[in-house]
Amino acid sequence: MNFVQLEFPLFMVVVFTTYWLLRDRRWQNALLVMASALFYGWVHPWFLTLLGFSAVLDYTIGRTMGKYPAYRPYLVVLSLIGNLGVLGFFKYFNFFIVNIKGAFLLAGLETDLRTLDILLPVGVSFYTFQTMSYTIDIYRGELKPRTNFLDYLVYVSFFPQLVAGPIERAGRLLPQVERDRVFSWDRIISGFSLAWWGAFKKIVIADTLASFVDKIFILGDPSGPEVWAGCIAFTVQIFADFSGYTDMARGTARMLGFELVENFKSPFLATSTPDFWQRWHISLSQWIRDYIMVPLLGTGRVTTFRYIYAALITFTLIGFWHGASWNFVLFGFYHGLWICVYRFVELYMPKRVSSIPGAKWFAVVFHLCAVAVPGSLLFRETSLERILYAVQLNPFYAEPDQWIAATTVVGVTTIFAAPLILSHFVEHHWWDRLRKSAFWWPLQTTTWSALALVMALFYRDTSYDFIYFQF
Repeated sequence: MNFVQLEFPLFMVVVFTTYWLLRDRRWQNALLVMASALFYGWVHPWFLTLLGFSAVLDYTIGRTMGKYPAYRPYLVVLSLIGNLGVLGFFKYFNFFIVNIKGAFLLAGLETDLRTLDILLPVGVSFYTFQTMSYTIDIYRGELKPRTNFLDYLVYVSFFPQLVAGPIERAGRLLPQVERDRVFSWDRIISGFSLAWWGAFKKIVIADTLASFVDKIFILGDPSGPEVWAGCIAFTVQIFADFSGYTDMARGTARMLGFELVENFKSPFLATSTPDFWQRWHISLSQWIRDYIMVPLLGTGRVTTFRYIYAALITFTLIGFWHGASWNFVLFGFYHGLWICVYRFVELYMPKRVSSIPGAKWFAVVFHLCAVAVPGSLLFRETSLERILYAVQLNPFYAEPDQWIAATTVVGVTTIFAAPLILSHFVEHHWWDRLRKSAFWWPLQTTTWSALALVMALFYRDTSYDFIYFQF
């Protein structure tokens, strides 16, 4: 099940009503586990087996670490092998088989290796990272192992953020699971508003742009302007799609008394690549930073070589996390290179440069054009041959019909990006003033109604899946 299926509102009404009628936290947690199992196993019930394996593995390892602390190094390795083994088999097995066969063929050798018809379980990359962080934090002494399996299951399987994040840490989410939740109309209204806005971003903005983007990327012989118009549209599409899911997850969780971590902070206003990754998919970038990049940097003085080494490995892994394809590896490596470039710019550029009028906006536009939009090409186009073809095209040459197509895509993208831009200004400049206004409640209900009307007009039975479901 997903948030924009017609079945979900009914599911949510039943869960929400029953949840708050139960009052007792233990019964509420039992309901959340059952609701999460129904939500996750709606189409493929066997997915629950894999989720259950990861949950039991790390719960058992966590308990064992508490009883036998001397064996923690071996136990955390066991957790990593189990979780990464599951992730590697279901997500990367075919990728490695195909590339091993290709390497042998280049050497003139035939092999009998075969790929498997493996269905990637939705959300496996998210919940394996979440369960791994539980055992790693226990190993580090930052978290005490839990003895209540029901509470732990809520942490692992909480349906709002199960299949596409945000990736929660045990130290943040488990305390919320273990304490009583208080019914609050303010939080419920706030959560509903956030979820409703997320649904609008997905149904109206992301899914509408997706049809234009798909048409660009299936062209056999596109022009440069068409390719880059498609990349601009995809940049807005993926933001609306993924941040829309996050808003629905955070809003739904808030209606049930939980507060999930913020995952986006105006990423396309980033002035540098390090700044971008502090704004985009924050829960993943912080996970990778804390569990991979910081250990790679080590303690003591960080040399230039070590920083480059750590950054390139870290961001290549971020790219590979997104999918078993070379374009994702290239996407991560590209961002890693820019991380290194900006590191040296920050070290050696005179401080007074940042005080030049307009410097900030120049930095924003430069990063958007040099990093974000080209990164979208690497993310969206899975064929390395087509990526190479696209970057060789003249971005300013096209036939008249192609110019019309490219201009149309950019125009449509601009129109559908307008609500995102408006929401940014409302949130950062007018929000407090509006909340204190006497017109706040009628303004809020009118906005809900307007969003509902537009969503009803744009809703399609063949709605696109959330992009991050494939990861």
